[in-house]
Amino acid sequence: MIDVFDVLLGIAVLLGAAAALYGSRRIVGVMSFLVLGLLLTVLWARLGAPDIAIAEAAIASGVTGAFLLAAATGHPETSYEEGNVGRRTLTVLEAAVGVSAVVLVGVAAVSAARIAPSDPLEVQASASVADAVVGHPITAVLLDFRAYDTLLEIAVLAAAVIAALALLCDSGMKRVVWVTETRPVVLGFVKLIAPVVVMLAGWLLVAGSTQPGGAFQAGAMLTGVLLLLYLSGRARTMVTGKWLVPGALIGLAVFVAAGVGTFAAGRAWLDVADGWGGVVVLLIEAALAVSIGVGLAALFIAGNPERA
Repeated sequence: MIDVFDVLLGIAVLLGAAAALYGSRRIVGVMSFLVLGLLLTVLWARLGAPDIAIAEAAIASGVTGAFLLAAATGHPETSYEEGNVGRRTLTVLEAAVGVSAVVLVGVAAVSAARIAPSDPLEVQASASVADAVVGHPITAVLLDFRAYDTLLEIAVLAAAVIAALALLCDSGMKRVVWVTETRPVVLGFVKLIAPVVVMLAGWLLVAGSTQPGGAFQAGAMLTGVLLLLYLSGRARTMVTGKWLVPGALIGLAVFVAAGVGTFAAGRAWLDVADGWGGVVVLLIEAALAVSIGVGLAALFIAGNPERA
């Protein structure tokens, strides 16, 4: 039986997406995007995917929302007349994309209905989790079964951070203009929430081996802490200068070192042993969390028009 709450949640997601796309003002679209992220978090949780729900809340909504909010408030908004150029063409394209999406979803639904409920690959992957170095299926897939793919994803993230910083005159962000915040409510909130978020990030990092969590979620939480401290004028410990690039690359470096170590030990690339595999995975995740946190926070600060 279909739950009424799920139906209302699905309708709210569609309305949030429409508000984010067709908002009359830029800031309205950004705020609608943040609300959409929260609704999607609840949606993924209702679907029984807590890992995706945490990632949606921390990365897709939180960090991405901060980037969009900074872009919306840091640049002058064009008038409606200027933004109305080519509006009809854009509407036609959006309608075409919408129809295509509906057709694709319909085809995917029909194809999924024809698939046997017990897919051999799914059964094999589920049975192999017991032999993995970590107990949580998601972490086992990301850092054991397909660790090479995760390594490439981290390499792409590191390359994006370095490329973005290379476009700046001060690529090391040695001259960061710190925000001066004097409102006692904001300062009190940051003092209260920052330690809690740091503890939550550490818990997500350690818990990722046995339950929902992991490096990506912990890194996004670390990014949130750094941005809170920066926006409140208390981020003097933000990694800048000569330590910025090493901080963004430490995750990739540890990942590659683990692969080289396993290969030198006579095993396959990134094939960690059962005895010390859990420790290696935890070290990799800790380094990845630092790289994700430092890299995303650096991109946010570097994109601030008043940075230097």
